[in-house]
Amino acid sequence: MENISEIGLKFIQTLSYELNSGKLDLPTFPDVAMKIKKALEDPDVSAEQVARVVSAEPVLSARLLKVANSAALNRAGVQINDIHTAITRLGFDMVHNTAVSIAMEQMVLSNAVGSLRHYLEEVWRNSVHVAALSYVIAKKQTSINPDEAMLVGLLHSIGKIYIVTRIEEKFPELFNDADALEEIMQQWHSGVGSTILGAWNFSEALTTAVDEHNDVDRTHFGPPDLADIVLVANLYSNLDKPGQDWTTITAIERLNLTPETAKKVLDESMEEVQSVKQALGC
Repeated sequence: MENISEIGLKFIQTLSYELNSGKLDLPTFPDVAMKIKKALEDPDVSAEQVARVVSAEPVLSARLLKVANSAALNRAGVQINDIHTAITRLGFDMVHNTAVSIAMEQMVLSNAVGSLRHYLEEVWRNSVHVAALSYVIAKKQTSINPDEAMLVGLLHSIGKIYIVTRIEEKFPELFNDADALEEIMQQWHSGVGSTILGAWNFSEALTTAVDEHNDVDRTHFGPPDLADIVLVANLYSNLDKPGQDWTTITAIERLNLTPETAKKVLDESMEEVQSVKQALGC
């Protein structure tokens, strides 16, 4: 942190206090996702009941049909034209993911004004890319539910949205210091994101994955977990950025990959990744 400006350090002190005291100014989870989340929390909910909730949200209905007819999720190529069929084909997890993708997009667009627009739009695009990569990695290399991996990918950078909006409110001059902004994001967005998701009552597994997805040095025994998947997906999404030595990342080994085979598997899956990205609205 020695290269961060005085204003950057002041912001870090503010953010640290908010995080450690439980006084984060938590954003509201958009209605479209909250309604679906609440409906799916009922273990006895039926596809018909979920379809009624979805049908009341035109944007979600349209996006869900787009997902259901995407090449990645509709291998048979049979056109799906109604919400009930889309839900039964995709499953409740993918319905939830679709709602979350819309919620994330709404959060970005509602804050993407002025100096924030370019940065937040890039956060959104990267979140969808990492979600698609996570889906493919989980499906090809693990027994973990690919839909769950996709959800973590969608939400892994939500802390960045909070941080950048707080900077705009409190210390807008920080936008003139790109290096300080990048370092703050790298150091703090995971912890902030997991705190937000915990407050929104997401599962411990998901909040832990978001908290640890940026720790390239993390180690654990046993099979790969959600954080391993999203960590590798995130690294792959940033291949154009120099400086990361993939040979030291144990998450790759737990996924039964090497740096070379990881890149090969994902390169060969680009068509599927692009299909998932387009289905999610990016």
